[in-house]
Amino acid sequence: MNALNRSALAAYSSVKTNVVAEYADSHELVSMLFEGVLDNLCKAAHGFEHEDLPARTEAITKAQKILFGLRSTLNHDEGGEIARLLDSLYDYCIRQLTQAHAHSESEHIQEVKVLIGQISEAWSEISEVGSSSGQ
Repeated sequence: MNALNRSALAAYSSVKTNVVAEYADSHELVSMLFEGVLDNLCKAAHGFEHEDLPARTEAITKAQKILFGLRSTLNHDEGGEIARLLDSLYDYCIRQLTQAHAHSESEHIQEVKVLIGQISEAWSEISEVGSSSGQ
């Protein structure tokens, strides 16, 4: 793929993401954030496998920024214990990604991928339960 095609594809992808985000409800937006974390964790793992430090750095940084974003969406007043536990989990994941990058330890990437994957699955089941009960 030549540079012009890559540029056009990136522009399309950006527009598509912006349009989806504009019309998504809050549940869908959180799902998109989980997807973004998981996508960047895959990119980081690829960066480790191919010893591509710039790609690895960029992917880990993006995943951490999204995790910070997820932490900021937590409502500690209404969410109680669940919000506190999710906040701790996101903080742990951010620290594990820092360890992965600082010490070139890719196993931390896999651990975070599993944790976020489980939370993402649980989050999508909430949507399925709500839509199947007519809400």
